Amino acid sequence: MRKVVIAAALFVTAAACNSAPPAPPFKPIAETKDLMEFVMERQADIVWGATGTIITEAGVEERSPKTDEDWIAVKAAAVNLVEAGNLLMLAPRAQDGDRWMKNVQSMMGQGEKMIAAIDRKDTKAMFDVGSDLYDTCTTCHMHYMPAIKDLYR
Repeated sequence: MRKVVIAAALFVTAAACNSAPPAPPFKPIAETKDLMEFVMERQADIVWGATGTIITEAGVEERSPKTDEDWIAVKAAAVNLVEAGNLLMLAPRAQDGDRWMKNVQSMMGQGEKMIAAIDRKDTKAMFDVGSDLYDTCTTCHMHYMPAIKDLYR
């Protein structure tokens, strides 16, 4: 009898160790298009607008963060953009487990490179990574937002 009790105890212990914890109680509020428009696009515009050269009749304007507050603001936007990628991988936003996830992870990877460039205060790298980040966004949009394909031609 003692062997049976020990075996049962081991079985219960092993079963408890193998069971996955319950999923966190996430409750997505915004639809994907709203998350994109109200969070991601606004943060991306801050990141993309932080560096570059604007040439007008009035002259040349070199854009780059100047103050500590400017650097903090652009880093905050980059962090928000990257972290919003995690929100895109939650149900019901995740469109599929393959291309969607790869596109989101690619965007997040470029965002991490952007954060690193910001931390180095490397405006050239920010500009270059910004281009790569833009490409990851448009690649996803071309597949999942067919109504706007012509905007990227």
